[in-house]
Amino acid sequence: MDNQLAAQESIRSLYELYSDDIYRYARLTLRDSNDACDVVQEVFLRAFRSWDSYRQTSNSKTWLMSIARNYMFDVFRKKRTEKSHIFLSEIIEVAIPESSEMSLEIEIALSRLKDTYRQVVILRHIENYSTQETAQILNWTEAKVRTTARRAIAKLREFLSPNSEEVDTKNAFRR
Repeated sequence: MDNQLAAQESIRSLYELYSDDIYRYARLTLRDSNDACDVVQEVFLRAFRSWDSYRQTSNSKTWLMSIARNYMFDVFRKKRTEKSHIFLSEIIEVAIPESSEMSLEIEIALSRLKDTYRQVVILRHIENYSTQETAQILNWTEAKVRTTARRAIAKLREFLSPNSEEVDTKNAFRR
């Protein structure tokens, strides 16, 4: 019983430290605040259930983000099976730098990236994970993280360049 109490206290502490980070990662990935809340809840439930098997050799935040990533893949599979569509109208409500026109453009550009590019940009450049930590979370090699990050940033620059197609931010979020 003491072991279970220790696990509860450890998970509670991890929740206080990392729940906002996991929410932001899920929100940017899934583009739905309700789904993101579900991810946070599920991550800590799964963490509690697997606390005894957690090897504390890895960073606890990296471990939790890996759980989040795996659960989000389950969510994506379920949505694909149900033939649900994610629409651009589901605006990202996460504060990247500020709630300005530029951050809106960045959010739109992020939503236009393919999933692997978006994952790397979120983890490396928004959540500020190291290449090694990002590789652990995504279950990739560090070389793949670096290559994908370079390609994703190039694509983002392309989307954000003044020569790219103008995005009508007023109508971009309508179905």
